[in-house]
Amino acid sequence: MASSAKKVIENIVEFIEVKTEQIKLRIIARVARMLSGVMALSMLAILGFFFLFFLSFAFAEMINVVMDHTYYGYLIIAGVYFLVIILVVILVKSRKLQKWIEVLIIKLEEAKYEQQKKH
Repeated sequence: MASSAKKVIENIVEFIEVKTEQIKLRIIARVARMLSGVMALSMLAILGFFFLFFLSFAFAEMINVVMDHTYYGYLIIAGVYFLVIILVVILVKSRKLQKWIEVLIIKLEEAKYEQQKKH
């Protein structure tokens, strides 16, 4: 009787250890997915910034040629960026940007959860 109780306790302990390992692996997998998403998004952002940087120079040069001036194009493009920065600052101060990002993240997580639930 004592040996069967001992076996049951060993099986329970082994079950708890296996479940703990499963939870650890799930956490690691989730963190890895999140980090890979952040890295992919970062690479896209960097490439997007390079694209925007060179496109801005091209537009500035085009405006310079059209206006027959050497710096008006750069001032106009800088002014556009300044207006964008002001808009972003206003959105951040009103917390609208943060709320929009929170809603977006929640919707993405819900969609992932629904997909996992189907499979």
